[in-house]
Amino acid sequence: MKLIRDQGFSPYTAMDTHIAEWRAMYTRTDVFYKVPYVNSAGKKRHRSRASLSPARKVCREMASLILTEDTEVSVEKPNANKWLQAYLAESNFWPAGYRAVEGAFSLGTSAWALSFDVTDDATRITLPRNDARMVLPLSWGQTGVTECAFVTRIVSRGKPAEQVQIMAMDKDTGTYHVRTWLLRNGVALDPEAEGIIADFDTQSRFKPFGIFTPGLENVHDDLSPMGPALFADAIDELKAVDIAWDAFIQEVANTGVKVFVDDELIDANGAEGGDPVPVGVAEDMYYRKVEGKEMKNYIEVFSPTIRTDQLLTALNTALAELGDQCGFGQNYFTIDKAGGMKTAKEVVSDNSQLMRSVRKHEVVIRGAIQDVVSALLDNARIHCGADIEEDFGPVSVHFDDSVITDTQTEKETMLSEIAAGVVPKWMYLVRFYGKSEQEARDIVAAEAPAVPAFF
Repeated sequence: MKLIRDQGFSPYTAMDTHIAEWRAMYTRTDVFYKVPYVNSAGKKRHRSRASLSPARKVCREMASLILTEDTEVSVEKPNANKWLQAYLAESNFWPAGYRAVEGAFSLGTSAWALSFDVTDDATRITLPRNDARMVLPLSWGQTGVTECAFVTRIVSRGKPAEQVQIMAMDKDTGTYHVRTWLLRNGVALDPEAEGIIADFDTQSRFKPFGIFTPGLENVHDDLSPMGPALFADAIDELKAVDIAWDAFIQEVANTGVKVFVDDELIDANGAEGGDPVPVGVAEDMYYRKVEGKEMKNYIEVFSPTIRTDQLLTALNTALAELGDQCGFGQNYFTIDKAGGMKTAKEVVSDNSQLMRSVRKHEVVIRGAIQDVVSALLDNARIHCGADIEEDFGPVSVHFDDSVITDTQTEKETMLSEIAAGVVPKWMYLVRFYGKSEQEARDIVAAEAPAVPAFF
């Protein structure tokens, strides 16, 4: 932190406590998952609470609904779009993007930041992911974060080190610079000696990063540039789910068949040199029972009643409330699948809450993708010699909503509108195939029949 302050910045850390709490629930390392008890010898012990990992489940599920390999990202100018599509196909773009979105839901914030691998022969640009613990906003406003620091752990020459990068606008050049420092055990290293450019001028006006947050209001810190976790308002519901699941597991484990064998029978067999009482593989089923000498059953079997129906009801109630608090609706998560997601048409009518939630998150995530792709295109043009127009136009992001909407019906509706002359044909290619407007117009024009000339 001192290093960043020495550069004239005040890194934003107000959300650190909340991020630590959310991560503890997400990774199941919270004290809630250690259940204390006292054993028969009076010793204090603890056991791990059985868990369905509900925090990770809701984050993973929401991310899978928003960002898939069918998501279309395009740009207006044809050369730029051609290069972008090739980059998307060859790079690890979508898996990395999915993890970035899941990271935003789990800790409230994540980021994609451009990384430049500069050699004498060529420059290669990659998009490493940073979670909320690594992201330190430096400047922000109504348009989002404009300057940011990233603190990560790297391995340099086989030894771990801390890397601090500040991505900020340089007033002298009017472009973004990426300044890098390396620390090992608090001692500064020479970045150049480690093969890292200490001050890299991107020569671009686009910020070389994109900040991902959920489409939720951050009520934990006013005017914060960072977001809340998807489950920030559902901590009690997360615990309710795992309390119910843990009770279910304990019920099954503790209500197995118990066989009580009279102590006299065991002693008699052992004293006379006979065979011991057989126990089989489930030896924890057998217990001694101490009784008098009067007439009695030497072996008794006790089979407790398992309360699975009641426990499943409690679990499904907790899951319904968790789904409701996290924007999925009350019928999305259920053990018996009686009211879960069905076909797209049924979801449209049954789960409008989910649709609204996904749309809300898409708006914010779209902006982050547009930021990082714009920077990628501009820097590829400048540093990689890519054939990209200088004014490549706006970046378009089309999410695949076929899981929550009836895409086939939307296509049929638009085709009927095209046939009726309500909308032009090229809009169909833009809406469902991610083409830029110019590309779509060119394709439609190429397929149009030639009009004969009359003299």
